[in-house]
Amino acid sequence: MEKALSGIRVLGATRMLAGPYAEILLADMGAEVLHIELPGFGDEHRHSYPQINGVGTCFLSNNRNKKSITLDLRTPEGQQIFRDLAKISDIVVENNRPGTMAKWNIGYEQLKEINPGIIMTSISGYGQTGPYRDRTGLDYVAQSIGGLMGMTGMPDGPPMRTGNAIADSLAGMFAAYGTLAALHYKQKTGLGQYVDCALVDSVAAILENLVPNYDLLGLKEKRVGNRIAWVAPYNTYTARDGYVVIGVTSNNLWDKLCRAMGREELIEHPNFATPSARVLNVDDVDEAVQAWVSHKTVEEVVLILAEAGVPSAKVHGVDTMVEDPQIKAREMFVETEYPGLGKFRVPGIVPKLSLTPGSVDSPPPTLGQHNDEIYRGLLGFSDEKMKALAEAGII
Repeated sequence: MEKALSGIRVLGATRMLAGPYAEILLADMGAEVLHIELPGFGDEHRHSYPQINGVGTCFLSNNRNKKSITLDLRTPEGQQIFRDLAKISDIVVENNRPGTMAKWNIGYEQLKEINPGIIMTSISGYGQTGPYRDRTGLDYVAQSIGGLMGMTGMPDGPPMRTGNAIADSLAGMFAAYGTLAALHYKQKTGLGQYVDCALVDSVAAILENLVPNYDLLGLKEKRVGNRIAWVAPYNTYTARDGYVVIGVTSNNLWDKLCRAMGREELIEHPNFATPSARVLNVDDVDEAVQAWVSHKTVEEVVLILAEAGVPSAKVHGVDTMVEDPQIKAREMFVETEYPGLGKFRVPGIVPKLSLTPGSVDSPPPTLGQHNDEIYRGLLGFSDEKMKALAEAGII
């Protein structure tokens, strides 16, 4: 079945997480992604921990559906090969330090001279402009300066990062979004363009009403743990065998929760009858909900509240999450394999397209697995040239 991005070629000079994640999103929808790696070493995530048989699991998770070619972009010969590939590609994705690609003579201004329709997407910590552009970027730093850490954590504790590298993933998503917008414009006009995506920008873009609250109401963020400052009850509660989240965002849901708990007297109680009253008395609200939850299993709570129409869910660990019937029904983890490692699961496809659905068709590539296919088949390199390039360490 043809996919939405079939026929689109992506040249990926990326490493670690943010850039490779942008590549995944394009590859899953059918783009041919050439993931360029350093000869003899590869993407750093091949070597990051944890590992199995010498292969980093982060690489295994973030590089399915791609083709791996080795190429040393630091050399003039490698840069010329990159330009040759850029001539016959639609998109370049890179996440090196700002200015690196231009220093290597393969920046956007240089590439558009040989391919005016090329789209080049750059992902960096701080972006290509601004006083911090040359600083070293990192997910942790982006969560901090972008404002996310300041609003995350318990009230009496320090700022906390999210459990995963959310800034890297967000940057990959925004980069793919910008790339597809540029691709749509190119299909209308024939013109390529440059897409500048930063980790910090990506974090700042998802802060919801944090800044309007500050501008219009003078409110600064407060760390409230699993609560939401303007809603109650909205928290994590301890059942007999685990944790469950419950969220009540309206009087209608409060009525349903009280009836489900057998506490109808709380519905019209003056301390709980309105959203603002429940927020002012949030500790008492949480105490009432916790008292009900504490005598039940997580499954009992979730089933009772599902029947009542109140949002709730089990707090999964990875072992139970991958077996959740909803997760399985949506095929959110699918099997793939890697030489010597056997089968394992990687994240499935988001979103689901009705006519041209994405899929996980090929496992993460071994280092340089597709050199022959691309260099001999696509660029027409001879055996002699392949041998010379390999001996010189260029591929």
